[in-house]
Amino acid sequence: MSQYIHLGQRSTKHGYWTSFESDPYLTTVKSTIQYRCLPCIENLYRQLIERKQEIELGSALNCWKVVAVLHNEEECLSVLDQYQQKYLPDRHIRGRFGSKEESGTKAIVVNAENEQERDRLLSELTQCVNEVNLVPQIFYSRACADLYEELLGDWRGWHKVTPIQRPENVLKVVRRLKDLLQIS
Repeated sequence: MSQYIHLGQRSTKHGYWTSFESDPYLTTVKSTIQYRCLPCIENLYRQLIERKQEIELGSALNCWKVVAVLHNEEECLSVLDQYQQKYLPDRHIRGRFGSKEESGTKAIVVNAENEQERDRLLSELTQCVNEVNLVPQIFYSRACADLYEELLGDWRGWHKVTPIQRPENVLKVVRRLKDLLQIS
């Protein structure tokens, strides 16, 4: 297992993000996007196009992210460096850091497959932030909460099948999904 956190290429689509992983080839990041994220987004898109009133969440219900909101890219890199020193090579980590287009702050977003991994990552990131003497906002949520919440409301109220709470946002979300899926 690698002793380093490896950085991917910076993406300027939907903000300014750089992927990272403890695998030098970013194998899990790429695989997750292709085999978990893309099918999940396609599933949501299909249900909205079919005008479903309830959304079957599928894998979105068991997909987590831990977020540390920081002030700048230097702080993100310092926290990742601390994580690397403290937890690698015994751990695998993957995620991204950067910001949304309209945001002046930066964030580290670490992905987790289940609640146990989520809680462990929350604890470990909190320790790393404390070691670097930063005062960020650290929290967890469902991985695609920013997309699904526009339709379903707060992620804490989601179930395997969740009724659409905000039907007025369906067209806006469909447009976002088309953009993500590169559908014209």
